Amino acid sequence: MDSETTDRAEPAAPPGERTVVSVVVACNGAPGALERCLDAVAPQLGAAELVVCSATEQPEALRRRYPDAVWLVRVDALVPVLWRDGIARARGELVALTISPMIPRADWLEALRAALADADAIGGAIEPSADLRAADRAECWCRYARDMLPFAAAPSLELAGDNAGYRRERLIAVEESWREGFWEPEVHAALAAGGDRLRHEPSVVVEMGRSAGTTAFVRQRLAHGREFGRTRGGRRGGAANLARIALSVVVPFVLVARTIQEASRRGRRRSLLPLLPHVLLFDAAWAAGEALGHVDALRAR
Repeated sequence: MDSETTDRAEPAAPPGERTVVSVVVACNGAPGALERCLDAVAPQLGAAELVVCSATEQPEALRRRYPDAVWLVRVDALVPVLWRDGIARARGELVALTISPMIPRADWLEALRAALADADAIGGAIEPSADLRAADRAECWCRYARDMLPFAAAPSLELAGDNAGYRRERLIAVEESWREGFWEPEVHAALAAGGDRLRHEPSVVVEMGRSAGTTAFVRQRLAHGREFGRTRGGRRGGAANLARIALSVVVPFVLVARTIQEASRRGRRRSLLPLLPHVLLFDAAWAAGEALGHVDALRAR
């Protein structure tokens, strides 16, 4: 089911005041996560616009707490589709992206705006929060090994949309790349091809809170991998799709090796090692989903 509702058809800044930042929060995670995320974001907003894009209807009490927010609902949508919808509705000159399990630090929005003063796109740091369970920590390593501190600011295309900022005019210039969903590799490649400056930025920090658990994350990895494989495969020929399907059996091991390498660079290898069975499971789910997506692309030819 793919339907959309919204409380406000046209978000608008007050007369004479421009909207400098739009904060787009995508939510398809665990109950309560969105409330924690918004509670961390709200004190930082000032005149910034808040756009909440959810895969489920949110409680009326929560919506009343943020009456100036734009609330979008697209039932059962994946996060890249929710981001796409949020960016399409945003009015800010800058767009900040995150997801509901993330808890931005108190200076998040200020640091993001400062980082975009000399960049067109930035991806920040993502740290595990202190109360995570083993499966949650494994999920964090699986998804965000490159984004854990410490790292130095540097040009990069591998930026996580779960903590990212963009100049909106540059996103509009590559709208074709996110029309079917905001998949970071496709969008960032399009931005770089246009000469835009993309940077990995350690000063912009969020912490990952508890997720919905192992089963939910495996399902999400399968779904995301399949949609990503289908989207990318639709832009490539039959031989390229067949090659990706054949290589899928080695993908989980390559991904785990990269995670270990990133942990070693950060001096955090000992904290990762007990979590490797979970990490391998999650990476296998992604690889299986991506392979299925390339099969879907071949069938659609």
